Amino acid sequence: MSLTLEELVETAIENQRVILGLELKKGIPLNYLDENGQYTLRYPDGHTETMSLTEVQQAN
Repeated sequence: MSLTLEELVETAIENQRVILGLELKKGIPLNYLDENGQYTLRYPDGHTETMSLTEVQQAN
């Protein structure tokens, strides 16, 4: 049974927290935009770093 693109996207969104949690357990830092619009890096050891999008763009 194959899924449509819409079904794949819906499934990925529903499982996003599980997938990200597994990645964090593997030692891969998570990066995302938080509710305040800040770019956030969360590391496996629990510490986080945040930057504004302007700071991120200037760093690149």
